[in-house]
Amino acid sequence: MKKLITILALTALLSACGNSETTKTVDTQTSETTNGTENVSAESKATKYTTYSGEGFTFSYPDHWKSVDTSQMNEAVKAAFSDQSTSAQFADNINFTIEANPSGSIDPEEFANNVVDYYTQNGASIGISNYKKISYTNKPYKDYNAGVLEGNYTHSSGTDIVLVQYMLPTNSQLYTMTITYAKDSYNQDTANEILNSLSISAPLEQTAGSTVAESTAADFFNDLTPLITSNTAVLDQTSYDFFANNSDLFPANTADLRKKAKGLVDSKVTTRHLNKNVANYFEDFVNVSGQVIQVEEDNSLGSTFSIVLVMDDNGNYITAIYPSTTGDLLDGDYATVIGAPIANYSFQNVGGGFTNSTLIGASLVIAE
Repeated sequence: MKKLITILALTALLSACGNSETTKTVDTQTSETTNGTENVSAESKATKYTTYSGEGFTFSYPDHWKSVDTSQMNEAVKAAFSDQSTSAQFADNINFTIEANPSGSIDPEEFANNVVDYYTQNGASIGISNYKKISYTNKPYKDYNAGVLEGNYTHSSGTDIVLVQYMLPTNSQLYTMTITYAKDSYNQDTANEILNSLSISAPLEQTAGSTVAESTAADFFNDLTPLITSNTAVLDQTSYDFFANNSDLFPANTADLRKKAKGLVDSKVTTRHLNKNVANYFEDFVNVSGQVIQVEEDNSLGSTFSIVLVMDDNGNYITAIYPSTTGDLLDGDYATVIGAPIANYSFQNVGGGFTNSTLIGASLVIAE
């Protein structure tokens, strides 16, 4: 199963990009980098900025930077710009994302710690090697909790990189501005100028202890579906509405809810029915039991969620997205998944071919 990469990690993919226009030799690049270091202070003072206006937000960036095409990226990436004027192997850049906040947490340091854990454990797989946290600083946005995480890592070209992320969580969304510079060209005054330019005109709500909106489950599955399926599937509107109307069942974490989820199962629907036409069952609960091929847990969205790959007794596969921990469940165990089907997709297997699977939004994952 393709390893899950969260949206925050996807923004880091932008941050880990190189400059495709590099044509000069290594010796020339080294010389230019040295000169850039000597002049960085003067350049930062002379930097001119231009303002980008998006839907519900604006921010400024160096006016010689160029827009990055985000049309093929996750829809959470709202804008991106990079310095394409240099011949260096790494292009300094900025991107801004708005994503759903399934946990409802408004503690920016909690998100920062999760990001540090993710980059430290999984960074190499997305081009962020040897990630180290430098600092975390509370930086309120007006009257709202927000903070800045600063770290460094090594780019694939060998360039040392400074990664700065400004995180503003609300009860329903997480706003993140990510600024990435080669260490030799990084200037904190310039970075602060960009961070301070952020303006959000969309309504914001930061209420500790507030109840997560009814549509949280729907947004959660909506955001993760394209990531897990490598952008080959999206959540159908019928599925979105079904998850929104049954949000309390994802996960079913009380005895009454577990009983309700089990009672909604259509026992006549098997993986063979799902393989034939999954769209016929978007508004049904299904029950699939089998061997756990792989189970992963992730904390990078502010709360634990799991991805479980199960092969049933007929050799058919389902991939369950479960918005909770699976406890002691491990690879090789036998488990039952109860939930609503989302889409059919394929993932690359270890043999080099592709395996078909049905993606399911799980209400329950029960170890047998």
